[in-house]
Amino acid sequence: MTIARIIAISLAVVALIAGGVTIALAGPGSSSTPITKAQAQAFAQAVNLRASDLPGAKALKGAIFGSEAVQYEALKCGLQGRPGIVPAGGGELWLADSRAQVGSIVVVAPSDYFAEVEIAGLQSQGGRTCLGRALGRALSFERHHKTESSHTVKVAVVPIGKYVAGVHLDIHVLAKLPPIEGVKPEARYINVDAAFFRVGPADIAFFALGATRFPPATEIQLLTLLHSRAEAHRLS
Repeated sequence: MTIARIIAISLAVVALIAGGVTIALAGPGSSSTPITKAQAQAFAQAVNLRASDLPGAKALKGAIFGSEAVQYEALKCGLQGRPGIVPAGGGELWLADSRAQVGSIVVVAPSDYFAEVEIAGLQSQGGRTCLGRALGRALSFERHHKTESSHTVKVAVVPIGKYVAGVHLDIHVLAKLPPIEGVKPEARYINVDAAFFRVGPADIAFFALGATRFPPATEIQLLTLLHSRAEAHRLS
């Protein structure tokens, strides 16, 4: 059974990924020329991962980011209890290969200030704790029309960011699925890698989900690619 079949991206992941880049409370520094939704979507399309970025991978259909995701608990991780606002726009792309499912999420804030506040919230101790819990709960296993949530076993901050310019937070979570009939014990453990960074008014997140740890060297390559694209198409 492949990873793509074993792991179902549940509504909790919808919340988590959108939450990692939700824009935070109102503040100073709004741009004199507001960023339009069309500009935000064009930026996201130019920056996000592509199937060609990961040899052998296939793009997954469907979108996770959406304004309705503000209903979910994981959105609060970067906000730390503060009220949020609607971003200018964004987009995402998910890939699957024999090792993992990987995805990039781009959300464009109305200004640099809002994007910076969100990243700062995730970097705080409270934000990291919240994010670790959300990552551990986010995975689900769907079998016979029944969904079972996982729980977190271990959370660690990993040093990948020191190899990639601009990356502010890297976090690794080992999540364990409840015992499921017909699945080998080793398949119940799911590794989650996540990294977050900002370029101008855009918050960008990278996620990797798999039964084994996603290769750090490959993660660095993909993060470097995302960062270089974001800088090349920087919004102001």
